[in-house]
Amino acid sequence: MPIRLFSPQRHLLATLVLACAVPAVQAQAYPTGPVRVVVPFPAGSGVDGVARTVIARMATGLGQSIVIENRAGAGGNIGTEFVARAPKDGYTLLFNATQLVGNPGISNVKYDAIKDFAPISLVSRVSAMLVVPPDSPAKTVQDLINMAKDKPGSLSYASGGNGGIGHYSGELLKSNGGNLDIVHIPYKSAAEQVTSVMTSQTQLAFPALQIALPQVKAGKLRALGVTGPRRSAQFPDVPTMAEAMKPGFTLDAWYGLLAPAGTPVAVVTRLNAELVKVLADPAVRDSLSNASQDVVGSTPAEFAAVIAHDLKLWTDLAVQLKVKVD
Repeated sequence: MPIRLFSPQRHLLATLVLACAVPAVQAQAYPTGPVRVVVPFPAGSGVDGVARTVIARMATGLGQSIVIENRAGAGGNIGTEFVARAPKDGYTLLFNATQLVGNPGISNVKYDAIKDFAPISLVSRVSAMLVVPPDSPAKTVQDLINMAKDKPGSLSYASGGNGGIGHYSGELLKSNGGNLDIVHIPYKSAAEQVTSVMTSQTQLAFPALQIALPQVKAGKLRALGVTGPRRSAQFPDVPTMAEAMKPGFTLDAWYGLLAPAGTPVAVVTRLNAELVKVLADPAVRDSLSNASQDVVGSTPAEFAAVIAHDLKLWTDLAVQLKVKVD
């Protein structure tokens, strides 16, 4: 029987094989316990609503429960910064919106939108809707502009917080309307934002479509325009802001799932596969589509490209519109 001598090359090869097998084993084992998904906005907000529609359904495929935790404050910064510092093991995730890329342009955030997170998947994109109280004299966008010009400083617009689509849309309205004097009133949540317009504490707002639609359908708000590139299927008679006001006035928001940077690629891949599977479910797609959201479901790389693009877009808007934290 021949004697097999020890071979350094064979030993190295075996070591490499074992090393490569570790991530695969980790992916098969993950998760072994509950997964926490932090939503950096209050319960009932637009971000929270999408998270609860989509993310909880991933539990079936993962074989573990998913706990959604609302860590609101500072326009989404508190919860976002918390996840940026969380362990990189896939058990603490972040469900966020465009505030992730909007906030760095207007405040001193303690996170880097690109370096501190591992994108998992873009979930959906959604426009905002310009709404006024049902008894407002404004029946069109131009009516609203005329009101602002006739009585500078008499109108105020509500937002769900600094750095979001409601904030930037309001500033675009002011800028594109001829530097209108309209006061910005930031609230802590989308629900408070909408309530302020319904009760005429403020005269207009740009809530996300899924927040505005139920109140518009109930006659508690009047819709004047949508910020996206297309009209809402639910309200085809409501023009886009580009149609009603000025070409180029187009802005939409997105929602997506992220992990702390450094989370194992195998874990990110597993989470992406489960989330994309959920987004392919007709019931989920119908739920999001009925709220005028465009369902996406992307690769991590595609989501990373969106973050990089929109970080520049929203930062440039902050400079152009002189957007500041109120």
